[in-house]
Amino acid sequence: MRGRRMSKALNQSEKVNKFFSDFAVSWDMLYGSKRHAVWRWVDRTFRRDVYERYRMTFERLGVNLDGKTILDVGCGSGVYCLEAAQRGAKKVVGIDISGNMIKIAQEHSNALGYDHICEFICTKFPAEVSYAALEMTFDYGIVMGVMDYIAEAGEFLRHLRSLISQLVVVSFPGQHWLREPLRKYRYRLLGRCNLYSYDEQKIKNAFHYAGFRRIDIKRLDHSGICYIVTAFTR
Repeated sequence: MRGRRMSKALNQSEKVNKFFSDFAVSWDMLYGSKRHAVWRWVDRTFRRDVYERYRMTFERLGVNLDGKTILDVGCGSGVYCLEAAQRGAKKVVGIDISGNMIKIAQEHSNALGYDHICEFICTKFPAEVSYAALEMTFDYGIVMGVMDYIAEAGEFLRHLRSLISQLVVVSFPGQHWLREPLRKYRYRLLGRCNLYSYDEQKIKNAFHYAGFRRIDIKRLDHSGICYIVTAFTR
């Protein structure tokens, strides 16, 4: 039974890796007005939650991140990591399962001169091998657009909790009556990875299991339902 679960988890990881590796360049273009004006309007209208997650994350982390250390799980092309570095963070570690995403993140970091602050690692989370950069404890954690693909949220957050000393900001997809089943059907039809969704009670249970002391949940109703959760370690 355990071997079957491990095989299933590996298959999910491989599918998530492929999906985001194929999508890496397009995803990076969602930020920084890199797309044509028409596409920017489409993104702002139908992917509004992507931009709201970004805004709300840095509202919670603060304008001044001088001296802070930050772990970004599912960092993608490094947008949050680079913003944190720009706000004065001392050390930022971004990890992502997609090698293509990590490559783009590293290129952006080098171009901006943040290579001494930002470090990027291609791995799933929790990592199956040890990395020196993941041996430290971070002040803050960021997890955006990741929980959609995590079957056991409590275990994931428990591992995250062991690395964070102050707080994490995490996004969760909600259980929208239309968007959720359509999205799952589309992914299944295209042979993509499994998708998971949450309600507020499931979110609270997962953070409680992981050992966080208190949480603040904000629900976004546009673009389907999305929750932005700030969880504190003390």
